[in-house]
Amino acid sequence: MSAVDDPTPVAPPAPGDSTPRDASAEALWRATLQGDRDAFQRLVGPYLDELFAAARRDVRYHSAVGDLREDEISPEEVVGETLLRAWRDRHRRPQGLDIRPWLLGLQFRVLTRIVRQEQVLRKLVSVSLEAPAPAEPIYDDDESFWEWYQPDEMLRWEDIVPADVTAEAAEPAVFEREVPGLSALARQVLVLRHVHRFSVGEIASVLGLSARRIAELWQDGHALLVSTKKEAI
Repeated sequence: MSAVDDPTPVAPPAPGDSTPRDASAEALWRATLQGDRDAFQRLVGPYLDELFAAARRDVRYHSAVGDLREDEISPEEVVGETLLRAWRDRHRRPQGLDIRPWLLGLQFRVLTRIVRQEQVLRKLVSVSLEAPAPAEPIYDDDESFWEWYQPDEMLRWEDIVPADVTAEAAEPAVFEREVPGLSALARQVLVLRHVHRFSVGEIASVLGLSARRIAELWQDGHALLVSTKKEAI
């Protein structure tokens, strides 16, 4: 589904915003599926700057809210893990989902998994050494976590955003810190919309949620940011 601009200002298109639908990218993708690592590196190269910027922003956010300790993981490590996962899961990329949202969606999941593992480790450390060991390995890979949702609903931003919305989108820096009342999931919807300029369908696929749920999260998150901005004036 193609993105339809809503009245809310968003960031300019990201550099290297090409898709695998052009002939050269399609050829690189076919070679990647056949195991050509050089083709894979050429395919993901245009998106590395955006991946690093997203990793820096998200690591700062998770550090600010206490999910991660400072310097516990670097943006470079997050991107590296993302590319490893992308290579491993190349045959699982949803048909119709372009390379850019696929990579950024994988990176969101990679960091989510890292945060969850860290939270489990903290709980284990706080438990008495005499307590029973967990039944399942804490790093056991739940494959369902890596499944992709392909929404059937054709929902556009113009179906969600009122025509009289004139408030400016928040600066990307606001997503690096905790905003009271803004859930991590609603924050991610706002980031994917206002920073990365994804369509409703792309965000639904990235986050594994229905398009209607994405609409609800966007509306709640946007209203909270507008309210926070007014209170700060």
